[in-house]
Order: sequence, then C-alpha cells, then structure tokens
Amino acid sequence: MEKKKYYVTLQSGTTVAEIRDEKGSSTYDFEIEATEVEAGMLRDLFNNCAHGDFMMWMHGHTLWSDMPDRDNDEYDDNLREIYRIIYQHGTAKTRHDLEQMGLVKLFGLNKEGLRPI
Repeated sequence: MEKKKYYVTLQSGTTVAEIRDEKGSSTYDFEIEATEVEAGMLRDLFNNCAHGDFMMWMHGHTLWSDMPDRDNDEYDDNLREIYRIIYQHGTAKTRHDLEQMGLVKLFGLNKEGLRPI
C-alpha cells in the first residue's frame, strides 16, 4: 500500500485526538507517513483511549477498588502504542520533536529499532 502524509493532533488530558489526511487550516502536533491501514490502527487506538478514559471516570465513581488500576494500565498501554506508531511513521521533524519532549527515552524507543519498555 502507498504511504501518504497524515497530520495527528493529541490533546493531553482530554479525549480529543484526531488524524487527518489534509493539513487544512487546523493546527496539528505531529506529521506522519503511513498507509491507510496504519492510519486506521492509530484511529482505533484513539478510540480505545477515549473508551478507557470514560471507564476510568466511571470506575472512579464507584466502589470497585481494583478497576481503576487496570483501567489506568490499559490506557497507558494504548498511549504508549500511539506514541510508538507516531515515532515509527513520523517525519524527521516529528521524531526530533518526540526526542526533545523526552518521550523516546521515557517509552524506551531508540532510533535503530523501536523497542517499547
């Protein structure tokens, strides 16, 4: 499949995440080059995070004491995978930005091979 440019927006602390195939007039956080399937995988991860965020909120308002920890772990795993995909398919500027933000080191990624911790 042919790769094309996508523009990714992540807003920390909210469930708003978006991947667009046109730059448009909106701002974006990262630029990646991916196939339609890879972009679809990223969209699925965004949906998983939105669902996980909702479940953390729901379980935080009940007496299920073990559920929030499990929800947090799943949310963190999804977020780590989102950044792994962005780094893997990112343009040189995107990779540089992730390195400057400290996320490459935090998530255990390196330039030669993507190795999650």
